[in-house]
Amino acid sequence: MPRTFKPFYGWWIVVVSAITLLMSGGIGFYSFGAFFTPLIYEFGWNRAQISLSMSIMGLVGLTGPLLGTWVNRYGARRIMLLGALLMGISFACLGFTFSIYYFYALYFVAAAGQIAILNIPVLTLVSHWFEKRKGLAIGISVAGYGLGGMIMLPLAAYLISLLDWRWTYHILGMTICFVLVPLITLVIKNNPSDIGMLPDGEKHTAQEKQQRTPVPASNIQIPRWTLPRALRTSTFWIITISFMMVFVGTSSVLAHAVPFFVGQGLSNQAASTIVGIAIGISILGRIITGYLSDRVPVKYIAAMFFMFQVGGLLTFIFPQTQASGPVFVAIFGMSMGGLFVLGPTIVREYFGLDSFAPIYGGLWAFQSLAWATGPYITGYIFDTTGSYNSAFIAFVIATLLAIVLIIKK
Repeated sequence: MPRTFKPFYGWWIVVVSAITLLMSGGIGFYSFGAFFTPLIYEFGWNRAQISLSMSIMGLVGLTGPLLGTWVNRYGARRIMLLGALLMGISFACLGFTFSIYYFYALYFVAAAGQIAILNIPVLTLVSHWFEKRKGLAIGISVAGYGLGGMIMLPLAAYLISLLDWRWTYHILGMTICFVLVPLITLVIKNNPSDIGMLPDGEKHTAQEKQQRTPVPASNIQIPRWTLPRALRTSTFWIITISFMMVFVGTSSVLAHAVPFFVGQGLSNQAASTIVGIAIGISILGRIITGYLSDRVPVKYIAAMFFMFQVGGLLTFIFPQTQASGPVFVAIFGMSMGGLFVLGPTIVREYFGLDSFAPIYGGLWAFQSLAWATGPYITGYIFDTTGSYNSAFIAFVIATLLAIVLIIKK
């Protein structure tokens, strides 16, 4: 009788992880721009007032270590289920907005739910299911974030034009609830041991169980990584400082790329299309980074993708060529994609799985601080000097320093 092929259950975990990041990132982050003009028209708020809601979402990332501790204690599945409900309901309720303070409060609650279905729990989950192909699995999962940017931003804009911004918030929020809650409930398992397997699909055999004899605990002491212990190492701080210096530039480009290209003479639609295509290219960068990290020391991969960011930033400093747009799309898109895979991959390589969630949560907190401050710094420099050049030159220098730091680690 022919043997039927049954895929490793871990790949279903990867599929649901990618869908989760698609919806949490695509709806919670990338769709925000579609609501900008309707909110200004409805309430007369200025851009600074509306943008503050995104800063609030970024600063919620400072709770990363606490979230990581909860993931370790309660399991990713429970945290993700609660996060999907919280983000979905909060996003749906944004359609009832009547004041700026209600708007801020709902975005704060939505951010609390969003972080519970973003990288920390999702990639902790994937890391437990894979060992030999962990990089590829993480890369495919994080590719969902890029797909979210490609799909949810134009979808939100279309729904706003077809219905209005209030109904669009209702629909997007309910979509999170009706799609993610059942998927997480029915598919997600915290560990392969929950279904009698080992990472990568290996099975426990009766012979292996008989051969395993317990080793007296008093005769062996295996040091376990914890967040407090990691915080006392130079490795953690070199990784953290490197990624902070890079992410300040990444977030600034994502926030200011459209107005920059408009300032170069492109229409708003053309500028938005360029940035959207770059987000699409980032999917390829995420998968390539994951694939390479299974074969090459991750610090060298990080240095390569940091250098891609340098190339992307240079297109903003020397934009007077026809090739600057395509070069930005290709190089910066690849860099952006790789960066989102490198964080969890490098934490796992240096600190293992014992306390992956809280340690990655610590890195995430500092990255979030850089992510929240970068766009404001860039905007302030432009308002003061009338040009982005000083900001982007500073980001090039910071990224080059990050390359030196990460290579020496």
